[in-house]
Amino acid sequence: MNTLLLELANLREIPKKNGVRQVLFCYWAGGELPSVRRLSLDYLVKYTGVPVFLVDKERFLSLNTDENPIHPAFDYLSAVHQSDYVRTYLWHYWGGAWHDIKATKVDFSPVWEEFADPNVFFVGRPEEKNGPAKVMDESGRWMPNYWRELVSVIAWVGRPFTPFSEAMLAAMHAYLDERVATLARYPGRNPREKQIQSQTAIGRTVKSFYNQLMGREIHYPIPWTLFGNIFHPLNLVFNPHISRKLPIDLVKNAGIYHRKK
Repeated sequence: MNTLLLELANLREIPKKNGVRQVLFCYWAGGELPSVRRLSLDYLVKYTGVPVFLVDKERFLSLNTDENPIHPAFDYLSAVHQSDYVRTYLWHYWGGAWHDIKATKVDFSPVWEEFADPNVFFVGRPEEKNGPAKVMDESGRWMPNYWRELVSVIAWVGRPFTPFSEAMLAAMHAYLDERVATLARYPGRNPREKQIQSQTAIGRTVKSFYNQLMGREIHYPIPWTLFGNIFHPLNLVFNPHISRKLPIDLVKNAGIYHRKK
């Protein structure tokens, strides 16, 4: 039976297998979990085969040290982008599994056998055709064209302190360095905040008006797919070190609907 871990002291006691801590991280920025998210968390605890650690903002910030600093932009990020940052930081400094708070009925515990090969840095699920971040890498490769070589951002297991995790965190920090001043002035006010993007002035105006109605910050400078925009180009760099053997759900989110109708 899994244990839902709530204290950092418990996390430090979690054993490693093949150099990777056997734990699954989730993030919730704060406040009460909605009933559907609580149900999904219960599924993760019941089925994934490893202890689940629910990280909130306060517990995450307690990890901040001079040796392992949390970027000062973190406080200004929306809850969704905080989650993107948290999964990057925990992967590099702690290692283990990540899963968005969405239900699954698959057992993750056999995945740790993949790390018996020291050349395996990361275990993920094959990406879906429409899943890649819509960005180009430094070589001009359009990520949606390479979807067969990518893995999903939603669930995975990562070895800590690898060149892959280091590159991911460094790129995340460089990205936030460029935007921290703007974020300080225009922090995320809505959990699902995202940068307004449109190729036309009319489109930008319409989206700005909609965001104002929704109580969102129209000058917020980060697009929706922050993690994927960095992660998917790095998939191609570190492809020889990525296993694609994470179990795949037979039914997406175990049939549980998360969005409000």
